[in-house]
Order: sequence, then structure tokens, then C-alpha cells
Amino acid sequence: MATELLQHLMERSSELTPEEKQRLARFLSEQATHVNGDEENGSQDSPTIDPRKGELSIGWLKAHAFEYAGQHVALDGDQLVGSGPTLRDAQAAAKSNGYSRPLLVHVPPREGGTWGGW
Repeated sequence: MATELLQHLMERSSELTPEEKQRLARFLSEQATHVNGDEENGSQDSPTIDPRKGELSIGWLKAHAFEYAGQHVALDGDQLVGSGPTLRDAQAAAKSNGYSRPLLVHVPPREGGTWGGW
């Protein structure tokens, strides 16, 4: 039964867009690291960090900051995975798109905006 279901799912997945396939792959990957709701071997959820993603995110911000000025954005490398007026909104949008650990950034407002800090 499980083999038939797996075969059916694999056939149906060919109908998905590339973005939907990536989302499904992330979901299945997260599911595979859990055993009955507990993580395998009791280990903490420690994602592999790709150092290139930071550079890609910086490039995306340079290219698109004007479009998202004053908003919060959620990035996965050079891909926008969520945005909103608050950090929570951007994070929720990213999560609904299948990204549980995006880079969350506030894009400064256009000229004349305020900023505080040392």
C-alpha cells in the first residue's frame, strides 16, 4: 500500500511548478528528520548554513531595496520568500511559503526616514 501511494505521489509531483516542487522537497526533508514528532537521535534542529546565501541576500537587497523600502522582507539567498509591514508578517509569509528559517531584514525607508541606534 505505501509503495503504491509513493508511486502515485511521485507521478503527481511531475505536475507541480518548480517552486511547488521546492516547497514540497523542504516539507518532506523536515518530515524526514522527525520520528513520531521527535527529532532523530534527540538532536537539535541545526540547519546546514550555506555561506553563499548571505552574499546572494545582499545582492538581492541592493537590487530591490527601493521596491521594499520601509518594509520587512524574508529572504532565502536571492529569493524573496515573504514580506510585510512588520517582522512577524514577513516571517509568517515565509512560513506559509514553506520557509521555516529565512533571513529576516528591515529595509530602511527611502530618504528622510528615521533611524535610531549607536
